[in-house]
Amino acid sequence: MSRATTAAPPPEGKRRPTGVRRMLVVLGVVLTAAAGGIAAVALLGDRAVSETAAKEKKCCWEKGVTPAGLSDRIGIRIPEEATDRKAALKTNSRYDTGILAFTLPEDTANGYLSRMVPEDTKMIANIAPKPDAYKGDAPFTHLGLTEPETITSNLGKTALCPEDTETPEGKYLRSCVDIYAHEFEPGSTRIYVRSSGGAGQ
Repeated sequence: MSRATTAAPPPEGKRRPTGVRRMLVVLGVVLTAAAGGIAAVALLGDRAVSETAAKEKKCCWEKGVTPAGLSDRIGIRIPEEATDRKAALKTNSRYDTGILAFTLPEDTANGYLSRMVPEDTKMIANIAPKPDAYKGDAPFTHLGLTEPETITSNLGKTALCPEDTETPEGKYLRSCVDIYAHEFEPGSTRIYVRSSGGAGQ
């Protein structure tokens, strides 16, 4: 008399139901696609920001700006002895930024700065210079000059605003300014001025 045999069930944990396997595959595909999409969006966003920043640095320089006109606008008087006078004005949606530069004999520069900078304000050395390739929002390289933030020696800098500068020269200020003085060769000092809170009106 023969006996009916029954197949042994598969060991637990060896196989998953077909529906579960299909769901896991679909979930993996969805997660991979989502990660790729996020990476692509981030890459495009970074590229757009970089391109916008690059365009802003090259864009919007006002034509016909003169050292005399800009000095009046921001309230920086240029000494008669000044040579190699240069100026530019950059405009954007927030405010205008003026850059002005001129060269003075060392003694004249020291006297000029003493009449500009208050006694309780010191011009400090550039102890944390920017890399040589650095360009600010309104770079002096536009005037063919070295960016003062990159200069490592013989440079002093300070920042002044009209409301707290009642010195003989500072009282004419019409906007906040960053001032740099660089003795670029013995006996000659270049004064850099950048309006940092708008360029007056």
